[in-house]
Amino acid sequence: MVRGAGMRGRGMDFEHRFKTSRWAEDLLISALNSTLGLITVRFGLSVVRPESELIYGNSILKEPDLLIFKLADLSGEQARLLESEDLEGADRRRFETGSDLSFVFRKAVAAIEVEFSPYKAREMKDRDWQPRSLDAWNRRPLKHANAPTAPNVIVKEEDLPRLTAWEQHTGVPIIVVHLFDQEAFAVLLNTLCNFNDAYEAGSSSEQIKLQVTTGIFKTLQSYDRVDAQGAGEKKWIFRVPPCAAFKVGDLADVKVKAQLGTSTSQKYVSHIIFEEGQLKVSPQFLEFLATYRT
Repeated sequence: MVRGAGMRGRGMDFEHRFKTSRWAEDLLISALNSTLGLITVRFGLSVVRPESELIYGNSILKEPDLLIFKLADLSGEQARLLESEDLEGADRRRFETGSDLSFVFRKAVAAIEVEFSPYKAREMKDRDWQPRSLDAWNRRPLKHANAPTAPNVIVKEEDLPRLTAWEQHTGVPIIVVHLFDQEAFAVLLNTLCNFNDAYEAGSSSEQIKLQVTTGIFKTLQSYDRVDAQGAGEKKWIFRVPPCAAFKVGDLADVKVKAQLGTSTSQKYVSHIIFEEGQLKVSPQFLEFLATYRT
């Protein structure tokens, strides 16, 4: 979700994406809970925050959606604060040294930026696509890097420096988690930063090789606003298929429906809405969190 940007130009499509983003966050909060020795709370806020409440010193930062903590790392008072405080709406000055929430960035295991896509993950045709080995590439280099049609973790290039700036300021590593109707996958923000550094430094042929052999792709994506005419745009994005991501878990009992609305021009539009469901977190992801940022 975008931080520090106004609501101008956002219509029904943003409202429906916001609802589904909340659904995805709710699943992660419910799954990564005290039964696993964790506390997961909302953090980033999708509205403009007064400059006087910011502690970051600039407006280019993008705050991640969730923060994860290990219960064993928290005092009783700290755990109570996390469960009772609204970190989304909290004045950011309260996270400074000496304030009551100053422990938050120091104790967080990781931050999560949440994404979702309305696809049937296990039925996507390139679900099991694998990158080429260097030997296979050397035997037969390709002229194009075609991203697989798979349940890709997707991150916009425009978000990369803003998320990275927040990560560097707070010291909390960011994980991008992408939910579908049946599965959830993740990639470390740092992995994308390293990939992009190599991509931007390479020639055209080196960029193709890098994508095909790592399984991470950088492509130009078209975005259309279904509730506004002439609002389409193209953005560079990173695509990370399952082979280059790690499994967060499996989803079950998700309900999918269409919701009707009207655009600013009073055109009828429909949106896909995800509801209910449970996320069963994979042992590999739990093991990763247990040893991450130790």
